[in-house]
Amino acid sequence: MDMNKQGWTKGDWSKNIACSFLGTILLGATFASFAKPPFEPDLVKNGNRWLITFYNDADPKHAQWATQGLCFYYAPTAASSTQQRYYWVSDTYPDWNGMAAQEGDQVFMHGDFQWPYGNPDGGHDGMEWSLVAQPNDNIGIKAVDIGAGHWKEWVENGHFGRTIGFGNTLLRRVGKCNVDSAKDALEKYRHLPRRDDIESPMGIKHKDSQ
Repeated sequence: MDMNKQGWTKGDWSKNIACSFLGTILLGATFASFAKPPFEPDLVKNGNRWLITFYNDADPKHAQWATQGLCFYYAPTAASSTQQRYYWVSDTYPDWNGMAAQEGDQVFMHGDFQWPYGNPDGGHDGMEWSLVAQPNDNIGIKAVDIGAGHWKEWVENGHFGRTIGFGNTLLRRVGKCNVDSAKDALEKYRHLPRRDDIESPMGIKHKDSQ
């Protein structure tokens, strides 16, 4: 992946700094809580494009895998609901999309991708993460622009499913997506070129996917 194209510049978010920050968030950060929508912050207002990075929890060094771009869009939400619903579409990985729900500072996501490539919805992802309520002076990024939590990915194999990974995830708001509606984004990014470097959104390599 060309990190420069994804709002990622050389020297930003080294693995050690990112992992240290991620651990701090997961262990000790204070999160805001809210009763029902509208929530502040949410995933669309002030910028609906986020980057999501996976850190392999099974690795003693919590190795960093792939970083992907996500576009969030408001989805219909009942007036009486305690959650805000969203559609989300990746603008860096082909045909990877799903739904999300926000309840206060907590965000829950599910989505599907092609596995093997050309077979719709054979691969699946689930993320559970929280928006940070306080800024971190060591990182210098606004609280509303950061989230952290967990990411799991698996594919169907006719039995128990094959686990790609269980791990931690770090999210950053990086601006506004180029496509204004979820429907248009779904159609546009469904046809992104197949990735030559990885076989799944989380970042499994082609040689490991057999």
